[in-house]
Amino acid sequence: MLPGISPSGDRLCTDCAGGLGDYICSRCGEEAWRHYAGICGRCVLTDRLTAALGDGTGTIRPELAPLFESIRAMSRPRSGILWLSRPHVPAILQALATGRVPLTHDGLSTLTPWRSVVYIRDLLIACGTLPPIDRYLFLFEQWLPRWLDTIDDPEHRKLLHRFATWHLLRHLRTTARTGPIGHYRNQGARTQLRTAAAFLTDLAARQHTPQQCTQADLDRWFATTNSTAKLGLRAFLRWAIDHHAMPRLVLPPVVTGHSPPISNRQRIDLIRRIHTDPAIAPIDRVIALLILLYAQPLPRIVRLTLADVTHDGDQLLIRLGDPPVPVPQPFASHITTYLASRPNLVTATNPGSQLLFPGRRAGQPIHPTSVRLRLHNLGIPNLNARTRAIRELLLQAPAPVVATMLNYTPHSAERIAAQAGSTWKTYAAGDHTRRPTPPRRP
Repeated sequence: MLPGISPSGDRLCTDCAGGLGDYICSRCGEEAWRHYAGICGRCVLTDRLTAALGDGTGTIRPELAPLFESIRAMSRPRSGILWLSRPHVPAILQALATGRVPLTHDGLSTLTPWRSVVYIRDLLIACGTLPPIDRYLFLFEQWLPRWLDTIDDPEHRKLLHRFATWHLLRHLRTTARTGPIGHYRNQGARTQLRTAAAFLTDLAARQHTPQQCTQADLDRWFATTNSTAKLGLRAFLRWAIDHHAMPRLVLPPVVTGHSPPISNRQRIDLIRRIHTDPAIAPIDRVIALLILLYAQPLPRIVRLTLADVTHDGDQLLIRLGDPPVPVPQPFASHITTYLASRPNLVTATNPGSQLLFPGRRAGQPIHPTSVRLRLHNLGIPNLNARTRAIRELLLQAPAPVVATMLNYTPHSAERIAAQAGSTWKTYAAGDHTRRPTPPRRP
């Protein structure tokens, strides 16, 4: 421990500081901050964990031993003590330790409050006690029956259950086989269900069932609701028409307004400020540069890992697509600085996380909404800045090249390039060197 401060500002140990006090734990003999009565915080945390995870015989349930060691080894025991002081946390752990609730994903889902249950579930997955699952898919599957119970009309409930089971869940599970579905797909599915329920309620208020829906009903809904509801309802309407739950009607077009991208001068000014402003945190600096330089969307940014940052000699590379893209100086130094000070590594959640941006939940990255708030506080318009960045890149190189390196689809890259006025698409291949025109024969 270094509790002392020298006149020059250096940190000093207790011996060199000259009698600042006794920091030796009376139980374990280690030098540490004592929580109370001469006992260090780690010993106090061990006692409280033992009580919370005990099986009633004075020992810890064997299946929960990895969780016990994971929490006990955290670098800041006080954080664990404060977490265990919340009344519902020991209650959840005791229910699992004594076997009142099965130590399974389904068993955990019977406990409350759900936020604490989700946090403990992530810890159990991270330490290997529970098998990995797609977090957001599981949350949606747990939310769905509770939400359906709030629908009063039994016919509406039956139709929404069919839509959720055979359309939404099927698509989410298919996506989860190749990668995590993420927060936005989970929220998008919930929005579609809520919008469909509101539409059915509106029909019922006019004494119409879905089978009796008319084109006038549909046009009136689209004329009087907002763009989010219009977009959220289209998937349900297509599904209902295809499965003969509604008459075959014409879906009104949805015109969504997109704010224009920032100018390239504004983008350069933002890059300059991100590079030079000392008040900007390293994590905010790296995220902002990934948007302003490489036009990366937030869900892709938060899923980057340490393995995606590599070196080729003195050149720093970051794998966004294939091949990895080079990071020029001075921006490479910002990434190097951030790697040495990644946040959220001092608790039991992510001590050995390989995520580039670890979050506060075990095994989970920082939440995209949190990133969006950080960008807002920096004055960086996420979508507008990203749109300008990808347009500028597509003006400098052919769309297929940019698409593969930045993990964009070729179709999207070609479309954005056309909007940006790129001339690469009409560039003729071959040798364009000028040759003298041969003289005409008389």
